[in-house]
Amino acid sequence: MPPKGQRDLSDARITRHALERFVERFGASEPEAETALRTILKRTRRLGRNPLNEAIAVLAVYQHRPIVAIFQDDSCLTVLTWPQFEPKLPEFGRAHVPRKWGRVLRRLIEPLDDAE
Repeated sequence: MPPKGQRDLSDARITRHALERFVERFGASEPEAETALRTILKRTRRLGRNPLNEAIAVLAVYQHRPIVAIFQDDSCLTVLTWPQFEPKLPEFGRAHVPRKWGRVLRRLIEPLDDAE
């Protein structure tokens, strides 16, 4: 179970487009791309929702790089690098980068406590 404030979205349907973008943008090997993407989607933090199309943006970390996954219903439609997503922040209800950005990223990559 992910820590408070984080979500496990690893059971979502992942589109072929999302897998192709993951391989292209993050250099994941094609045979292991789905497994790697599902692993990082176990610990995500919601960034916002686009009211026009009900899409939800979530933040995760892959090899110490922020990755933004866009979900609609229970499907992962695409993945973006942070520089690709940053201009779209207002579309998802955010005017600025989340406060305490370093802490947000650290919490997504720190090991889970067995006591939790």
